[in-house]
Parts: sequence; structure tokens; C-alpha cells
Amino acid sequence: MKTHTLKIEPVYLNAIIDGKKTFEIRKNDRGFRVGDRVRLITDDRYLIIRIKYLTDYEQKDGYVVFSFDWIHGGLL
Repeated sequence: MKTHTLKIEPVYLNAIIDGKKTFEIRKNDRGFRVGDRVRLITDDRYLIIRIKYLTDYEQKDGYVVFSFDWIHGGLL
């Protein structure tokens, strides 16, 4: 299990916090795997999630989509 730190725009972080966004599409230049943790950060907040499903089906070359569970979040 790895922990990846990724920047995210506040509008998308808010959508995750509000429960409207339940997936993330990213370039797979980090070797994402199910069970990895991802620390999503903005200028002043963060959210740590755990990848629970991962696929590259119908994505651009080198991109994946993953769903996740929340772990925790807060202020930086």
C-alpha cells in the first residue's frame, strides 16, 4: 500500500465532501492500486481517501478511474 499526494481544485474537493463526486480520473503515472491511499490537497485543506476500485476501461491511454472510501480530512 502506498500513499500518493495529489493536488485537486477546491471545487472538486467540495463535490467529494458533499457526496456528489465519488470517483477520480487521473493519469496513472504513479502506479495506483486498490488499497492505496490518496491525499488530495488544496491550498488549505486535505482529504485522505482509500482506492476501492480501479479501472482503465474506456479511458485515454495511461489514465485510470477509481472509486474510493473516505478516511479523514482537515485543514493544512
